[in-house]
Amino acid sequence: MSGRSKRILYYICDAALFLALGGGGLIAVAFLTARESDWGMVALCLALLAVLIRLPVFLHECGHLIFGTLAGMELAAFRFSLFENGCAMTAMFPKNGRRVKGKFLAFTLGGAALDLLAGGILLALWLALPAHPVTVFCGCFSGFCLYEGVRALLPAELPAGKTDGAVLFGLLKKAPEEEIALRVLEAQGILFGGSFSDLKRERLFETPVVREDLPAYHALLLLRAQYLLAAGEEDAAHGVLLRLSSLAEELAPEELEEAVRYLGYFAGVFRKKKSPLAGVNALEARMEQRKQAED
Repeated sequence: MSGRSKRILYYICDAALFLALGGGGLIAVAFLTARESDWGMVALCLALLAVLIRLPVFLHECGHLIFGTLAGMELAAFRFSLFENGCAMTAMFPKNGRRVKGKFLAFTLGGAALDLLAGGILLALWLALPAHPVTVFCGCFSGFCLYEGVRALLPAELPAGKTDGAVLFGLLKKAPEEEIALRVLEAQGILFGGSFSDLKRERLFETPVVREDLPAYHALLLLRAQYLLAAGEEDAAHGVLLRLSSLAEELAPEELEEAVRYLGYFAGVFRKKKSPLAGVNALEARMEQRKQAED
C-alpha cells in the first residue's frame, strides 16, 4: 500500500472515530439528558463544548509532559493554542543516556493515556451523578477525549509527521527511523549532564540508513558537526554542516519549517549551560571568513 493510500485510510478511520466517539457520544448524552430534564441544560453544555472543543488536545500534550517527566525527561518546549489548529507540540529530552527507549515509550504513550483516562473518568461521573450542567458537560466532553486518545494511537505518517501510534509501532519493531531518534535522544541525555567526550563516536556515525528528509536525521547531522568540532576536526565539521544546509534547500517549505522547529527543540537541551551550538556558529563564521580571504 502506497503512502498516499495509507493516509487516506487513516483519514477515513479518523472520521469514523470522530463520528462514533465524539458525535455519537454527544448525541446520546444530549438525548438522554433532554428526556430527563430540559433542552436548556443541553444547549448550555453544547455552547461550552464549542468553546472548549480543543481541550482534549491540551490534555494530550499535558499527558506527554506528565508521563515524560515521571520517566525522567526534561521539557524543551511546550506549545498549545486553544483557537489555532495544528499549534500543539511537546518536546522533551532525557536527563541522562540510560534507558532512553523506555523513557521515550512512556513519553509517547502519555498523550493518549491521559486522554483515555480523562474520557473514562468524565463518562463515569456523568453516569454516576444526578443530571446537572457540570455532569452533562462531562458526558458530552468524554467522547471527544476518548476520540483524541484513540486517534493518536492510529499508526500513520502524515505531512505534519508521524502519529504517536506510528512512533510506537516503529519502536516496537526497531525501525531504522526510530533508532536514529533514540540515538539523538541518548546523545541529548548524555550532553545534558556531560560533554561530547562522554559520547561514543560510533553511536553518532555508525547508524542505520534512513531518509535524509527526516528531522531526526537533521538533528543527528547537527550532533555530528558538534562532535567533530569538539574533537578539533573543523574541516570535517564544516562538511557535515554543508550537507545539512544542502538538505534544507531540497526540502519543501512545510518540511523545512518542521526541520527548523525540530532543531529548535533539540537546542533546548543546552539551555542550562554554555551551548555547543555557539561553537558551531563560531565555526561557520570562521569558515565564512576563510572563504572571503581566499576570494
